[in-house]
Amino acid sequence: MPGKNIVFLEDRPRSADEQMHIDHCLLERMGAGWNRLLRTYRFSGSSVTVGRTFRKPIPPEWEILSPVVAVRPTGGGAVLHRDDFCLSLFLSPRPACSPRSFYPLVHGWLGDFLGSLSVDTVALKETPSPSAPLRGLCFDEPVCGDLLWKSRKVLGGALRITSKGILYQGSLSTPGFSGICLENAFSVWYGKKGEKILERLLQEEVLSCPA
Repeated sequence: MPGKNIVFLEDRPRSADEQMHIDHCLLERMGAGWNRLLRTYRFSGSSVTVGRTFRKPIPPEWEILSPVVAVRPTGGGAVLHRDDFCLSLFLSPRPACSPRSFYPLVHGWLGDFLGSLSVDTVALKETPSPSAPLRGLCFDEPVCGDLLWKSRKVLGGALRITSKGILYQGSLSTPGFSGICLENAFSVWYGKKGEKILERLLQEEVLSCPA
């Protein structure tokens, strides 16, 4: 059936500006021949990205590592990308479904991947009360739905919903695993079982939505 399978694109490392531009363009093209796509990628060198509505200052030490700040087409805070593994999931729009349903769906799926590496994660059930003013630094300030490993955040994600489609952008930063190691391991896991799990989860999510 046309559009049933997920198109899988393993992209090469690029600058943050290039990667965010690609995701923006792909979101605009949703529905033009396909309606589900998964793109994995890494950044070429240290990079900083921020959500499209982010208005807080970047830490000075981040600016030294990456003077150019790229704006993500999704939301969320600031992320310093040094040796992480990123993925973007594009889906056709589903007006009847709550966007919040995608966080436990996708993060549970990625938790299964990390479990295959013996990284047993738990999803944060609620956002902790801040003890200091929030700075909007993604991996320093976990929120509800993020994945934690030994109390450390290892996965953050953000959504963008438009009339064209849905874009989820996630970043995995796991102690003991380089970005390229995560990339290679994910490619193997996805080919063996990850695609089938995601297909099933997406189907269940569609069926759970009100008609």
